[in-house]
Amino acid sequence: MSKTESVTESVKYYNWGPVAIPAGDQMVHRVGPLGLVFRKISNEIWIAADRTQIEHPDPETLVWSRWALKKDSVPIEVMPMMPDRQVVVRPEYPFMLSPGAEVRIYTRIPVWVGVYALESKRHLLMEIPTVMLSKTWFGDFIEGTMCYWISTTARRLITDDIFQSHTAISTLHIKNESNSDLKIDKLGIRVDRLSLFDKDGQLWTDEMDIRYQGEEQHSEITMKGKPPSEVKEARLLTSPRDPVKKSFAERTFRIFKDIPGFN
Repeated sequence: MSKTESVTESVKYYNWGPVAIPAGDQMVHRVGPLGLVFRKISNEIWIAADRTQIEHPDPETLVWSRWALKKDSVPIEVMPMMPDRQVVVRPEYPFMLSPGAEVRIYTRIPVWVGVYALESKRHLLMEIPTVMLSKTWFGDFIEGTMCYWISTTARRLITDDIFQSHTAISTLHIKNESNSDLKIDKLGIRVDRLSLFDKDGQLWTDEMDIRYQGEEQHSEITMKGKPPSEVKEARLLTSPRDPVKKSFAERTFRIFKDIPGFN
């Protein structure tokens, strides 16, 4: 791209689905703090991520990925995706769940954006996080796993300020089926098992049902596969990265270890 080349730019805000990219021009598709920058030249699609939040990013400062497609007219689609690793979230305030008690929690999870070419088969070109999340370790050195750390808080109630275009609201219904108190201060969530739904421009995941059975036992986890009762009419946008049967067992409440370099 020549520095002297004239570029006409249009800016659009998030709208999941097909994206019309003007030939030869630059288009910015914004999803929260992420600006997806597109250019179309013949049968090539150029894609770059811009996080400066400048209204008109300089094309010379961007790192472009170029894709040659089968035809000039191949449609491009932008869709939300859940992160590619488990995430760790925390409540606004840690609390105890007594034996037999249950609670409903809502948390925001920043989504990724998948860019697809709608050729003979739907082909994923790129997936880009809306927010660059820090990595951390969840669990011990034997059963632990690398995760993303989400600094946002899990809440007991939904208020207007929880809604954001680049995050999905995840609903967790937790029941303590053990004989001891359960302290809830950090939760490991398998977001790769969750679907994404849209209701009036806000993303939601399907509800998770978590039944805690003791510190030495695995929790029984059920992905409902449908939107939570708060948004029954939400439409399905994206299926899980890793579809599984409705229920599986895993440690959800584990000792959190801080590993140098992954905080």
